[in-house]
Parts: sequence; structure tokens; C-alpha cells
Amino acid sequence: MKRLYQISQLIKVAWAEAVRSLRINLIPGLLLQGVMIAIATAYFWSTSIHQTLLQLGSIKEHWGLLFSFIGTSTASSFLPELLRPLLPKSARPARGPSLTSRLLFAIPFWGIVGMQVDLFYRLQLLIFGPSDRLSVIMAKVLVDAFLYCPLLAIPEAVCVFLWRDHCFTHHGFRGWTPLRFYALKIFPVLMTNWMVWIPVVSVIYSLPAALGIPLFIIAQAFWVMVFTTLSGKGEAIQEV
Repeated sequence: MKRLYQISQLIKVAWAEAVRSLRINLIPGLLLQGVMIAIATAYFWSTSIHQTLLQLGSIKEHWGLLFSFIGTSTASSFLPELLRPLLPKSARPARGPSLTSRLLFAIPFWGIVGMQVDLFYRLQLLIFGPSDRLSVIMAKVLVDAFLYCPLLAIPEAVCVFLWRDHCFTHHGFRGWTPLRFYALKIFPVLMTNWMVWIPVVSVIYSLPAALGIPLFIIAQAFWVMVFTTLSGKGEAIQEV
């Protein structure tokens, strides 16, 4: 009975933290989704935007993984730092590494993430083919949201940021069981990821494959600011 009670309390706290994160990021998430929908609409209705995006896609196709590394690294490292002073104080991490340390960490990490996503998009294209049918788009979104994100993308990012925030030591992982760590550290971020990214990747997968990474980079720059805020939260729930 005690074990069942502990699990029920864990679920309760994890859900409460996830709902809190959803509430905090509801408006920013809706804004990002609106931007992505506007870009997709402009692609189909504006000749100039259509040509610009196609040219961007051609550049990506030419440079391949290097484009993914540089583009994701730049957008996810420098832009959030430039916009950080504009955030309200409540949205800024109360403590953490210096600007130099953050950049030395973020540039290679997000670059590698960009290449990882590029390879994942290629795998999706290989398995499901081009997004010329609604069923194909839905399959790609489901695999992205409910396999790639909960099993790799979000745990990877949470663990790496926790490692960084504890001066690149294992101290941040002490005292956690796998179940508690996933429930209290990963699940709240995953819920916010679902809220923000399911509509976003639906837009990405509905456009030509060559535009996938360029659009991902645009969205990723925003998501990093959200994720950085979330990754600094949750210290109070560690003792559940």
C-alpha cells in the first residue's frame, strides 16, 4: 500500500508540474504556432515567400548536415541570449553558468541536435515517403511526438542541461530513481513540448522535405528559450 501511495503522489506532483508548465507557456506556444502557420500560408499564397523558402531549401540541400549544424547552433545559441534581457525576471533562471560558459556549451550541443533532427527527418522520409497524403503527415507527426521526443529528444536535452547546470558533474542526478526522474524532470518538459511542437511539426511535415530543417531552425530558436526556462525549474519537487 505504501508503494502504491508513493506512486500516486508521484503522478499527482508530476501532473501538477506539467500543468504549471503548460500554463506558463500557453501564450508563447500559441504565438509560435501562429508564426509557423503564417509561414506555411505565405509559402502557398505569396510568390516571393515561396521562392525565398525554396532557395533556403536549396541551400540546405547543398550543404546538408553542415547547414543543420550551423543553422541550429546559431539560432539556438545566440538568438535566445540576445532576447534573454527582454524576458521578465520570473522567466529567467535564478542561477546558472555565465554567458561564456552557456555559449561554449550551447553552440556544439544544439549543432549536434540539429544534425540529429536532420537525420531523423531523412529517416522519416525514407520510411514513409514524401508528405503527399494526410495519412503520411499524421504518421510522421505521431512517430515524432510519441517515439522520438519521449524516448530520445527530451530525455537527452533534460539530462545534458542538468549536467551543465551542475558544473558538468553528476551531482544533479544523485538521489533520483529512473521513475521519479522521468516523472518529475522529463514529463513536465515533454508535456510542454507536445503542446508547442505537435502543431509545429504538423506544419513542417506538410511542406516539402527540403524545408524541414530551415523551418525547424526557426521554431527551435523559440523553443530553446522555453526549454531553458523549464530546465531551471523543479528543484522544489525533488523530495517527493
